[in-house]
Amino acid sequence: MSSTILMNKWVKILCPALFLVLRFSDASPATIQGHEPDYAGEKLIFNIYTDPVTKDEKELFEINIDKNGNFKSDINVSSTVYCHSEFDTYEGLLILEPSSILTLRLPKKQVKTALQSKNPYFQPVVIWLVVESDQKNEVNYLVEKLEDTYARLTAKYFNQLYLQRSGLYVDSVRTTLEKEFGGYSQPVFRDQLNFKLKLLQADVNELSQKSIFKGVRPNNSIWTNPAFTELLNLVFDNKLSFEANAIGGGELRNAVNNGNVEFIKNFFIKKYELDPGLADLVLLKLLYEGYYSNNFSKPAIISMLGNKLFSDNPDNNIRIMATNIKKKLLYLSPGSAAPVICLNDLAGQQHCSGQLHGYKYILFADAEMLVCREHLKYLATIASGFGDKLGIFVVIKYSQLKETKDFLTKNDIPGTIVMEKPDNRYATEYRVRAYPSAFLLDDENNVILAPAKNPLDGFQQQFAAFLRTEQLKKLKNQK
Repeated sequence: MSSTILMNKWVKILCPALFLVLRFSDASPATIQGHEPDYAGEKLIFNIYTDPVTKDEKELFEINIDKNGNFKSDINVSSTVYCHSEFDTYEGLLILEPSSILTLRLPKKQVKTALQSKNPYFQPVVIWLVVESDQKNEVNYLVEKLEDTYARLTAKYFNQLYLQRSGLYVDSVRTTLEKEFGGYSQPVFRDQLNFKLKLLQADVNELSQKSIFKGVRPNNSIWTNPAFTELLNLVFDNKLSFEANAIGGGELRNAVNNGNVEFIKNFFIKKYELDPGLADLVLLKLLYEGYYSNNFSKPAIISMLGNKLFSDNPDNNIRIMATNIKKKLLYLSPGSAAPVICLNDLAGQQHCSGQLHGYKYILFADAEMLVCREHLKYLATIASGFGDKLGIFVVIKYSQLKETKDFLTKNDIPGTIVMEKPDNRYATEYRVRAYPSAFLLDDENNVILAPAKNPLDGFQQQFAAFLRTEQLKKLKNQK
């Protein structure tokens, strides 16, 4: 064998291996560890927000706590990541950085009460998770300390800050925080300190909101910083509707309804002193919330999200966000394909919503709730009224199987009844925020109404009116 052939052979063998070595040598895992006996046997899932506008979540990693309360997990991260985990009555915040080793201390265990679990408006207590560290410049240690000091100062001067709206006390808080934390140069922490001070300023003095973002430039490290997103919400929540309905807002309103995205952007750059790059993010937030406000033309907003201002934007994050927001706004909209639900009934037999023929009434219900039980009972009346024109598919929230089975056995609930699994996956896919929630689909599993009215809230009349309209359309087409 010649030396050239031999060399080529070894290149083919070694190059893929070398690629793998180089690839994984770039990975810089962060390590999460700890010992929490009170949480033994539990699993904590940590998510990240995909963007600061929709705040959709994506799982980053999970911690499995063994029977002795020990846990350890390695997470590959290439840059600073803000993540959070909702467990019991808490939402714990954490910052991960490449190569960091974090020893977590979880808060005192406080399980949700039955009332809290059933309350769709329950909000967990947001806390920064405590990290034990000998390094006083470790970012989680600093941020947790900053948040504690900030909370103590704003509570101490509550009346002066939020009732008297005193700028002097804003300056007092700023001076104290700068004195205690000004010496730290860690960039992530400096962002946190900067945005906490801006938050206080904007919250106390509403007039300052028009210039609070002056000098803030787009930066990947701040997109999902909780203090930045909180400030973004404080200043711009529903601001498109507010400005369009204000005196002299007619021109802005017309610009939205006519799809003049450049006018809208320039309007907010001028009024709120925004950097053009940051204005693109603000514009996405304005359009996203404007769509749901029902104050503007929805087709015009969808069209603007496909504008070259976003599709050809130099910032890849803006391009991705615009695409994802457009998809989200169109998801479960009339005419879009609804997710097919495949779950088991009480006997363990699988059923899929796509197997039903004709119109489909999808109802998500919690059989442990009295109000849901009354809605479920009323399905018999609906079924008898529409016969084979309507297929009923009931998705029962994961719960105590025996209680649910006893109720369903005792009451002759019509339709296909299936049980969610512990993660209540399909309720999440259908964006169910409260039980009961209903949807009407056509024969091809496309959305007609999302949401539809619940059984006791007038679905009979709603569906009857829909059938009459469809019948009239058919008669007109025949003529």
